[in-house]
Amino acid sequence: MRVLQYDFFIAFHFPLKSAFLALPLEGEAKKYFQMLQGKLVPFSDILRFQNPQSPHLTLQFWKEVMEIEYAPIVTKAKEIASRSQSFALQITGAETFGARGEDRVLFLNVAFSPELATLKKLCPWPSDKPFAPHITLARIGHPQRFAVVKKKVMKMLEGCGFAMQVDRLRLYAEVEGRKQTVLEEFLFTITEDTNIKKMINNQ
Repeated sequence: MRVLQYDFFIAFHFPLKSAFLALPLEGEAKKYFQMLQGKLVPFSDILRFQNPQSPHLTLQFWKEVMEIEYAPIVTKAKEIASRSQSFALQITGAETFGARGEDRVLFLNVAFSPELATLKKLCPWPSDKPFAPHITLARIGHPQRFAVVKKKVMKMLEGCGFAMQVDRLRLYAEVEGRKQTVLEEFLFTITEDTNIKKMINNQ
């Protein structure tokens, strides 16, 4: 299959691996994300950084997508975008999570947002994990070594809150070994003017 993306075609084959629908960081939020990763470069032997060109908040993940599933996913994502309006998310700081007492992921925490909760509810796809909105900074390749420097790392990220404007969905997947390749983009189409017209029509 070939998809037109950013004025050129991306060719890919099914099944798609590691596909996900996400909210991308753009503009100042993306620059700030990259700046935070820059602070952590001294720990690059411990951390595996998220691709600085594609920071995102994942809404839905598919380990594998078959050809018969792709078109319905795209159709539904378009519908969700057509029912959504741009909104701001607040990033409140950095945290870690893991398993069996070892940190595995360094991430940015996302404050509760009614708009984000509504957006997630529009996603009809089942998931085996509860939705825990976050933005991955890095995966921790050496948990034991990270434990030694964790206080220093978290101190460097202290007070790293910022705002993120949400105005689109992006569909990513692994293509020819390149993870997080952008396949489709869906801009939100509801504007303030649209909402005002709806209110007037309903009066």
